[in-house]
Order: sequence, then structure tokens, then C-alpha cells
Amino acid sequence: MRVKDRFLEKINLLIFTLSLCLSHSLYAENIYKKVLNYNNELKNSVANFIQTNDNYIQEGEIFFGGSRIKIVYLKPKKITVILSEKKGVYINHQLKESNFFATKNSYIKFFFDMFYNKKYLESLTLINSQDKIELIEKKELDNVLYNIKLVYENEPIKLRRLEIIDGSVKTQMGFFNHRFEQNLDKKFFSMTDPYLN
Repeated sequence: MRVKDRFLEKINLLIFTLSLCLSHSLYAENIYKKVLNYNNELKNSVANFIQTNDNYIQEGEIFFGGSRIKIVYLKPKKITVILSEKKGVYINHQLKESNFFATKNSYIKFFFDMFYNKKYLESLTLINSQDKIELIEKKELDNVLYNIKLVYENEPIKLRRLEIIDGSVKTQMGFFNHRFEQNLDKKFFSMTDPYLN
């Protein structure tokens, strides 16, 4: 009888451990799905942001399109950055010049992938608490290690902060005043040089 009891006890412990592992895995999968659904809902929305790095503060708006992101810095000077999966454009309105760049080999690609690439999103480290959801990535690029963190408010879910640390430089972009726009068409996200004559 004792052998049978020990066997049943071990079986119960094994079942409990397996169910705990499966429930944790399903829970994490549900959090990723929750973030992914929220990111999909961000399309055709805009949020204000404040960006800080090395005692330098910038303010502006970020627009999420179907396949592009447009970042408009309003203070201290007007700069527009438009990102797609493979390329981007940096427009300095004060100097009336545009610079095109590939996003493939820059940390900007991480930012873009966090919002538009499901497989990439699911590969990130997830930390979930009652108040916030954090997605974390460490990536080396051109011998520089980038620590990237995307923070969402939890219940209800809302994008709150992007943090990028490379070496000794820490850049944070805090998001607030989220709202949906109706007129974010392809032309709004155009990468055509506005100062090309």
C-alpha cells in the first residue's frame, strides 16, 4: 500500500508541475497576444511624446500607420522622421534638407519591429506585473550593445515608454495623450523629400 501511495503522490506532483508550466506558458502567450492586439489597434492613432537623453529634451507627436511610423519633433526644433520596415527619412525643416537611411542595420529597426512584427514581438523577454508590461531586448549592432525596453500600462493596456540604452547613453520616449485619427492616409506617411524642387 505504501508503494502505491508514493507512486500516486509522485504522479500528482508531476501533473501539478506540468499544469503549472503549461498555465504559465499560456499566460505569457496571452500577454503577448494582448500586446499584439493593442499594437494592431494603434494603427491610425497618434500620441504625444517627450524624449530625453543626455539632458536634452524634445517634444512632439508620433503617428502609427498601417505599415509606417511618422515621428514629428516640434520642440526645440521641427524634425520629421518617417520609418518603414526597410528604410527611413530624416527631415530637418529648419535646414530644409532630407536624409534617407536604411533601417535594417539600426536600432530603429527594433522600434519598428516591436509594433509590426509578431514573431519579433514574441521573441522578446516579457515582464508582467499588475501595473505594467515590459518587453525587453538586448541586441548587438556594430559592436554596440543596445538594451531596449518597451513599457505598457496594464489594465487597460496603453503604450507608455520606450527606453534605449547604448553604452552610457540612455534615451527615453514617454507617450501620453493617445488618440485615434481618421485621416492618416498613405500620402501622410510619404517619404518624398518635401524640399526637393
